[in-house]
Amino acid sequence: MPRTFDIVPLRSLVAVATTGGVRRAAQSLVITQSAVSQHLRRLEKECGAPLVRHDGRGIALTEDGERLLSFARAILAAHDDAVSYFDKESDSIVIGSAQNSAALVLPMLAGPLREAFQPVDVRLLLDRNRTVRELLERGEIDIAVTTRIAPEISPREEGFRLRWLWGAGVPDPSEGAEVPLVVFTPPCTLRQPTFDTWSASGRRWRVAAEVNDLASGLEAVRHGVGTMLAPVMEKMPDGLRELPGAPPVSAIQLVVVRTSSTSAELVDTARAILAAHVGTERVETQDHSHFALPS
Repeated sequence: MPRTFDIVPLRSLVAVATTGGVRRAAQSLVITQSAVSQHLRRLEKECGAPLVRHDGRGIALTEDGERLLSFARAILAAHDDAVSYFDKESDSIVIGSAQNSAALVLPMLAGPLREAFQPVDVRLLLDRNRTVRELLERGEIDIAVTTRIAPEISPREEGFRLRWLWGAGVPDPSEGAEVPLVVFTPPCTLRQPTFDTWSASGRRWRVAAEVNDLASGLEAVRHGVGTMLAPVMEKMPDGLRELPGAPPVSAIQLVVVRTSSTSAELVDTARAILAAHVGTERVETQDHSHFALPS
């Protein structure tokens, strides 16, 4: 029989790669962790190859998993385009999120938005900044949530903030040694600030790895490839700690990006949900025309 890849398991694979793990993927999709794990096993059975590998409590994609992920994103984009085209008369809300913020944003937003707007269908789209912006401009998503470096406000000592991630079992880098960096491929909000911060500190640095998804980035950090700048809440991702002696970084905000057709109720609700988690001053609203692509 020919291979068949169902849409639902493919969404779970994309969510795992985007959020960095099964638990957060389940939260973002508002399903159970066991359901996500079952979806991954179904895909592995269909592929005839392992797609994820475990390291302690962390998870990363195999080479076959990375390949299927690229296909999955294309399949889901085409599927959702078709749904949008033939679903013009039905009510739905589509929320887009860039990968570097999806791991925090989606668990906060998914359930509360579905509850607030039921029975309206709320769908989530996780992708790179460039794709999210293009979908906004075409009117295919209602709002996007991303991050913005905010040097005009004070960085926090606790709660929602940027932190330099380092492997829990990895020795600290030697004083004066070149600092290895793990960064997203462009465009990414945190890429240039990563370079600028280390350059301003006077420490030598090098790009040790460039990644396309959060799961791969976290896995690289766990294995000592380098340090990665990422927004976190109180709890660090499994197998990671903060890099001692790292330079201070600016504050970060969550940005709710709207279009001219986005309902005020949706914007206000999304902003209120996020503010309840990170504080009112850490959330701002922006028109899509000002949604600049970072380098």
